[in-house]
Amino acid sequence: MKVILWILGVLIALFVLQKVARMLFWFLAALRDTGWTGEHKEAGPLPLSSPDMPIVRLVEKRSTFEMEYKRLLWDEGNGPIEARDRIKPLIESVPKEFVERMFSKIKVPAKYFVGLRDKTGTSDEPKYEGWGVVVSLNPDVLIVSVHECSYGPQAQRRPRWDISLRDKARSAYIHARIEYIEYGYGYFSPHLYAGTLVPWSKEMHVFSTDPTIKSGRLIFDVDQATVVVPAGKLVLRHHDDDVDVTRQ
Repeated sequence: MKVILWILGVLIALFVLQKVARMLFWFLAALRDTGWTGEHKEAGPLPLSSPDMPIVRLVEKRSTFEMEYKRLLWDEGNGPIEARDRIKPLIESVPKEFVERMFSKIKVPAKYFVGLRDKTGTSDEPKYEGWGVVVSLNPDVLIVSVHECSYGPQAQRRPRWDISLRDKARSAYIHARIEYIEYGYGYFSPHLYAGTLVPWSKEMHVFSTDPTIKSGRLIFDVDQATVVVPAGKLVLRHHDDDVDVTRQ
């Protein structure tokens, strides 16, 4: 009987401790939640813009017990708008045929993937991986770098554009030039950015909502390509794993 009462007491104590721990967690979470800071100017990467329509970068942040949140906004003179809403027409202007190609799959031996139960079969994996960078607003221009995926022991080296780069100097260089845009699932999601640095690839495409700008595959000559825009041009210069974009 005493043993039963002792076990019952332990169970009750554990139940009470669990309740107390949960209450303490939410209490600390409430204390840690800063709430939204409000929109304010903050230095950071921006796409190129026309001289008469400069872009002001605004952010709104919130810090909680679990994670950090950030809303990115741009003001081009007509009031702030979230970056992902601003670029929506540009993303949607990409031709359907290109999108379908980027979604294509290939059969890959399952033995290349640790954790798959059936190592004798195949796995449907992406054929391409893409990075999209909004390099200009007014006119709106998107550059997409396309990389053909390879798998297995002979897989080619991936470009040094992983968002979780271990090379801190390389990571700092990239994030000083481009900013991640949380747009949602897409053919280059989660690789969607805005700024003036684009991953180098032998296959790169340009898209725009401006009908006067020629969309399609970019042709580099002596490590340089040009996109003609109203009242100027975008110049893309390739070096190492990167392409710098400037406006002239």
